[in-house]
Amino acid sequence: MRQAYRGYLQTLTCDAPAAQLWDALVVPESLKLWHAEEARVDLRPGGRYSYRSRLLGARDAYIDVVEPGRRLRLVYETNPAWPAPGDSVIVEDFLIDSGATRTEGLRSQLRLLGSGVPPGPEWNQTLKRLKAGWAVAFSYLQRRLMRREMERQAS
Repeated sequence: MRQAYRGYLQTLTCDAPAAQLWDALVVPESLKLWHAEEARVDLRPGGRYSYRSRLLGARDAYIDVVEPGRRLRLVYETNPAWPAPGDSVIVEDFLIDSGATRTEGLRSQLRLLGSGVPPGPEWNQTLKRLKAGWAVAFSYLQRRLMRREMERQAS
């Protein structure tokens, strides 16, 4: 019996506007503030999304879904630095929700849902790296948002 593919989830909740979270994902200069050393984004379905980071290395994807301000789904190319994926494809879906709460005011949430990680033991380290890398990256983003550094980038 074949094992199921594995995935990962990372969530960030903050008081920044959803538009600021969106820009952090799709504006190369904003992406460089918290995650990427280099970034290129051709923001359209079928466009390219490429970056290099200290945490996850070089990653190249095509953009599958764009819902401005709400959703970005990336389908990644095979990474030669990682184990052979077989028939698997790694997909990362970024979802942004925003709303007001009675006690906290404006709250926005960025969720990353990663899927398609092969079940084999040769992928265990890569899965750990993806989980840990995104946890660290989201903590960097949280810090930048709290210091309002993303606002200065936008102006």
